[in-house]
Amino acid sequence: MNHLSDQELMKIVQAGDYAPASEIYDRYSGRIYNFAFRFLKNAEAAEDATQEVFVRMIKYASQFQGDAKLSTWLFSITANWCRDYLRKSDNKAKEAEDVLLSLPASSEYSPERDLERRESELRVKRALGALTAEQREAILLSRYQGLSYAEIALIAGCSEGAVKTRVFRAMETLKKALTADVGGGGRWLNATR
Repeated sequence: MNHLSDQELMKIVQAGDYAPASEIYDRYSGRIYNFAFRFLKNAEAAEDATQEVFVRMIKYASQFQGDAKLSTWLFSITANWCRDYLRKSDNKAKEAEDVLLSLPASSEYSPERDLERRESELRVKRALGALTAEQREAILLSRYQGLSYAEIALIAGCSEGAVKTRVFRAMETLKKALTADVGGGGRWLNATR
């Protein structure tokens, strides 16, 4: 079945044969999990989200019209699940945690590099805390999942212009927060220049 397109697989699922669902799962589960994990910064919740997305895909297969890509529809389901999760959890700290940072491991270990890495992670976490959930969602979908602004607009339920604004404002907020942090205690950054 791996030679069939997403649209063709979904038509089979819509006809009541759920065998192609495993192929769709294989194609998208990693990306769905990655998006949910970066959005929620909670591995258990990301696993739950991934499973629930594919359960909902089967349950609501008839709602997939095929005018958008299957990936857009799946990310829309994922984003809605994540938003609901955040609404239900009153823990604002989870919402403000790092969703963008993924620094590569250092090729050589040294306490100084480890300290620099941890300080950098902390700076980025603080900067990301200034973003709204909508801005984080737009950044994740555009920068990490490679979706177009039009696809993100479908997922977020807003206009393409609103997505562009969210991404622009998020980048500006991150830039200001990181610049202010460097000036106010980012001695390690200045030492590495």
